[in-house]
Amino acid sequence: MIHRGDGIIATVSSIVGLVGAPLSTGYAASKHALQGFFNSLRTELTDYPNITISTICPGPVVSQIVHNAFTEQVEKPVSDAGDQSHKMSTERCVRLILAGLSNRVKEMWIGQQPFLLFFYLWQYTPTFAWYITNLLGRKRVRNFKAGLDADTAYFTKPKAKTS
Repeated sequence: MIHRGDGIIATVSSIVGLVGAPLSTGYAASKHALQGFFNSLRTELTDYPNITISTICPGPVVSQIVHNAFTEQVEKPVSDAGDQSHKMSTERCVRLILAGLSNRVKEMWIGQQPFLLFFYLWQYTPTFAWYITNLLGRKRVRNFKAGLDADTAYFTKPKAKTS
């Protein structure tokens, strides 16, 4: 790629790579590492303006991530992924990623409202965003500990998980 002087290197991080989220500690750490690596690589390749480093940061997307998560018992799968209606469809996320790559966007924030608004709050008003994160995060952790659907903490009154 350096010999040609042209190309795109893309990595899928997460908005959690920019902003930590409650109940996502390990995931956030790995995504922050990706952000650091690719931001550093981007600066190392500034002599090659036609090589684009593109970091893709989706918010919540309908996926199997919860079903693939570990539980207290490794062999026991997560029984309920919760309400995913607030998440972006995988198809829409892919279309937005392809549009961003074709336009050589260096960092893409992909999400539905209210998540996208929250990303912007973190970028432009981090102190206020910390305040909101602490309020919502506390609620999310309490819901999780109570056996409720933690993901809906941001939108509605949580529903009890069904077995």
